[in-house]
Amino acid sequence: MIEGLNERKYVQTTRKRSAPLSLIISLAIFALVLIASLGVSKGYSLIDRRGLVIVIGGTLASLVFQFDAFVLVRSLAMVAKSFVGTPDRHIQKTMRQIDRAVVEGQTLTQVKNSDGLTGEILSDVIYMYHQGLTFDEIDAFITGRVQDEFFEREVATSMLQKASIVAPSFGLFGTVIGLVQVMQSMSSPGQIGPAMSLALMTTAYGAGLASLIFTPLAGRLEHHNHIFIESHKQLLTKIGILIKRDDQSMDTVREGVSG
Repeated sequence: MIEGLNERKYVQTTRKRSAPLSLIISLAIFALVLIASLGVSKGYSLIDRRGLVIVIGGTLASLVFQFDAFVLVRSLAMVAKSFVGTPDRHIQKTMRQIDRAVVEGQTLTQVKNSDGLTGEILSDVIYMYHQGLTFDEIDAFITGRVQDEFFEREVATSMLQKASIVAPSFGLFGTVIGLVQVMQSMSSPGQIGPAMSLALMTTAYGAGLASLIFTPLAGRLEHHNHIFIESHKQLLTKIGILIKRDDQSMDTVREGVSG
């Protein structure tokens, strides 16, 4: 039955959302942009160590000051995980089990007794339900845990958005320093080149980091955050259906006993 419903597009929550082809295409386009920018200045170095220190070092220092080192490391780990797949990948098997249980009219108790039960959230729900917790209590507990992780994801997204603002600012800061050095080196023509390089390259570094790295990563995490919260909402909604069926079957048993 579940296969037939899936073909009719009633059951879509278990479809994989990861798009490796899209990721490869986007990275290829970014690579072409970098190659094109390098080709414009063929024969010249686009590396200015002072500019890199000002922009990258300044951006990192600003982020650590606004957040903290632990949040920075955790956010970088979250960014790395985003390239592996979407955040609902670890509950896809659980969703398929619940889809089958809902369509086949099973209760939560029947799901508990089935073979191959997986999913940390589903196991926790079953345990709490058989400990006597109501659905509202279970829903509040699981929702709180999901919201905690969602908050961490939102902080990571916010950090990347801040970085996309801070990096160009430090690029402008380096540009001002470079122009000041140019003015101070008018009597020494040999020093004008390095100073002008600092002025121009810091602007390039700041704009490049913001537009090619921080902004795309922030958008990617924001998209994954929506997938994360919506997939868990669907999971809890379907678990609620199973719990209500359990309650109804228990009520029927009680009525039969009392009758």
